[in-house]
Amino acid sequence: MRTPSAVAALAAAVVAVSLAGPVRGAGYGPKLGARHPEFTLPDINTGKPVSLSDFRGKKVLLIQFASW
Repeated sequence: MRTPSAVAALAAAVVAVSLAGPVRGAGYGPKLGARHPEFTLPDINTGKPVSLSDFRGKKVLLIQFASW
């Protein structure tokens, strides 16, 4: 069993490592005013291809995620 001081030291080490140095994904995020890369996916209902450019001039919410 770990003592409270060992747990606190471990927690402090985790925080220090996570805050140290540049973030891996730094610079990867979208730039203000930049357009999203073009892509085409099948429509959920009809299966016909739909491109992002089909919605040009309209508001679009893109949710991107990864599960790693």
